[in-house]
Amino acid sequence: MAAADGGLRRKLRVAVAWLLTLAVVVVYFALPDGERPVGVESGVGPRAEPGEERRLDVVEVSPADAVAGAAITITYVGALDPAGVRPYVGRDEMQVLARKQGAVVARLPQKLEPGRVKIRVTSAGERSKPYDIRIKTANWRTPFRNLVGGFALLVFGIGLLARGARGAAGLPSAHGLSRLARRGPAALGLGALLGALAQSTTAAAGVLAGLVASSVLAVVPAACAFLGAQIGAASAPLVTGLIDPREGLLVIAIGVLWLGLATDRRAVAIGRLVLGAGLIAFGLQTLRPGFEPFVQEPELLSFVSRLRADGGVDVALCALLGAALVAVLQGPAPVLVLVLVLAQTTARWNLETALAVLSGSGLGAAVGALLTTPAGRRCRRLAELHLLMGAASTLLTAATVGIWSGLADAIVPGVPHEMDWGKRVLMPNLGLHLGVGFALSQLAAALVLLPAVPLAARFLNRVLPAEPGRELARVGDSVGVVRARLLAVLATQRSALQPLLELALDGRREAGRIAEHRLADAHALLEESISGPLASLPKDPEGSLLARIALGCLQLERALESVQKQAERLVDRRVALSAEAETPLLLGDDELTLRSLSALLDEGIATVTRALEGGAELDLEAARAREIRMNGLEARARGAVLAGERDTGAVRMHVAVLGLVDAFEAAGNHVYRLAETLGERNPTQLASIPA
Repeated sequence: MAAADGGLRRKLRVAVAWLLTLAVVVVYFALPDGERPVGVESGVGPRAEPGEERRLDVVEVSPADAVAGAAITITYVGALDPAGVRPYVGRDEMQVLARKQGAVVARLPQKLEPGRVKIRVTSAGERSKPYDIRIKTANWRTPFRNLVGGFALLVFGIGLLARGARGAAGLPSAHGLSRLARRGPAALGLGALLGALAQSTTAAAGVLAGLVASSVLAVVPAACAFLGAQIGAASAPLVTGLIDPREGLLVIAIGVLWLGLATDRRAVAIGRLVLGAGLIAFGLQTLRPGFEPFVQEPELLSFVSRLRADGGVDVALCALLGAALVAVLQGPAPVLVLVLVLAQTTARWNLETALAVLSGSGLGAAVGALLTTPAGRRCRRLAELHLLMGAASTLLTAATVGIWSGLADAIVPGVPHEMDWGKRVLMPNLGLHLGVGFALSQLAAALVLLPAVPLAARFLNRVLPAEPGRELARVGDSVGVVRARLLAVLATQRSALQPLLELALDGRREAGRIAEHRLADAHALLEESISGPLASLPKDPEGSLLARIALGCLQLERALESVQKQAERLVDRRVALSAEAETPLLLGDDELTLRSLSALLDEGIATVTRALEGGAELDLEAARAREIRMNGLEARARGAVLAGERDTGAVRMHVAVLGLVDAFEAAGNHVYRLAETLGERNPTQLASIPA
């Protein structure tokens, strides 16, 4: 009955989560969007009453507070000659960057002082009334805050999304995705979808690396998918994004809602997946404005105005500039918009120069992916493939800039020297020419390089072996390499015992962090040894003995990690009981028991280390006596729980200590098995090692 009630409650919470999600989305999109003044989008403006003269007027200036040299959008009504509208600040005419129906984009002069200024427009001899805006001093703290905060949100969101993807994917779905991704076109399509959704190659690379780290995807299909991610991210500005970065906060709210109502592991994974997507979108929304001041710098504009793709060296410089921009901005989409702005501002960049800058997208995307690639051998190989294929993509697209420029001119009508202003929508003519040429170049590069990805992976395996330890063992003494590493592992594990004891007895979290780091180092060294030089051991008694010891050390490592978790729980329990006593002390003989267990474990590991290092015979009787003593200490701790004490706090403390004692005793059992293996000197098959 209780199980049925629990199942009903879980289903009810899931239904509530779906209903609240639907309600939030419906309410959000049902609310009026007042970003554009009524009638301005069409350029018609307010309807004039019969007999009323229609006058030229400035409706809005965005932004209303800008720095000197910034670009502003002036929305107007009543212009008889829109093509002849000229903007003024005070008495100075401003440079026109772009024109659109009902609006003009102009650049403020650099010489303006902070304060209020008046904006006017003129058309056909008519002058509008002034519109006041504020000129403010450049504030570099805001862009710096946007840069570091946006990047932090992006990295955190990528990590959450990857964890959610791993948690939500079961074995059947993982196998299905793996089989699908083995086909090159399917992997390319998967990557294109990720790139279009995230609108960032860095975000797509983080998701792919997470799938590789969790063994859902192999390295080669993930590298193929990354080529597709560049296509998706490159095409994102040409279409409306599936997730507008401005809606990132809404997606975050839905993710938090699902996490709050989660009833099982899968619901938590879905919540993390949604929350990660929202953080990525909001991170991009926060990050991109941080680069706006750099576009307004006179030095940058002066350098850009001199840069043209007139020769091989110039094309290479353009590609390197594009690679740096794509790496910094986490994808080609914002760089595409930035290139359009610079091309229109300088009035010197032609279509080939703009495409030459964007040809660095492949290399820049690979460099940017390094920032979010997790540690691990498989992920390192994936990053190496990204760099190799990204460099090849950049070389290929840079060498064929003229081809894509000609194709874009042939496909897109109009003269490619006009641009409609906007951060998300690219319209004729330069914007559409550049977007089409860039998308075609990325698609062609991906199709050409797709068959070369497996060849590149095999080349890297030969030139940069994924398991350097194995190569070291092949050319040197494999037995000596493995023995030295196992001795280092045992020494590191032994060095973690004293901090663990301090954590349990004194409650010092600093000691817990020291123990955690040392155990993590030992685990990493063990994993590297087992996947590397251990496979190169000779098939003789000594090699088999070292293999058994390595697996025994791995079991001991897991037991010591359990000791650390139980010690942390003991500290948590003591902190929880601190409301009843200022410093909750260990009761009875619990402190003495923990000290004795730690000393016996330290002595056992030291004995095993000496036997492995010098090859001397090991005293099995003494090792067995230590194990019996540890079993006795565990029995005494269990008896303290069953002693009949009526105090609830004392019983809870004894139970917490008993968990740590059990973990120590389990570690002692593994130390005895190591001693038994070394003492017998009778190697057997690895499968016969007792559990």
